[in-house]
Amino acid sequence: MNEERRASGGKDPRTERTILADCCEDWIIDWGGFYPVGRAFRCPEDATEWTKIATDEYRRADGRAFTRRTRKGPQAEFPYLAAADGHEPNVERCCAKILLAHGERMADGGLAEPLTVQPGRTRPFLASLSEYSPPRD
Repeated sequence: MNEERRASGGKDPRTERTILADCCEDWIIDWGGFYPVGRAFRCPEDATEWTKIATDEYRRADGRAFTRRTRKGPQAEFPYLAAADGHEPNVERCCAKILLAHGERMADGGLAEPLTVQPGRTRPFLASLSEYSPPRD
């Protein structure tokens, strides 16, 4: 636990919001299976450092680990990365892609809290309104 706390800048990682940049998630889902276990790599879009620590498991440079999972439906499946410690991102990848692409045309309701577009380092992502933070310059 102390190692995790040091890796997260002294904060308890269990109480911190887990944010995973879409570009990193997209890269790992598309290409992570080609890396051998133990191999370090960088996201080509935002240069975040990663290491493949096991089959379908990846550790970000800040110490957070993510596991590739698949949400299965009757005739389809959707791959995504889940936080290995169980502290999931606020908006999962499949929901974010649907809302960013079709949100303006969808009926209101169904969400516990309104969502907003949060500017990221290389591309925007969805965050709950209470978790929004202004962009850093």
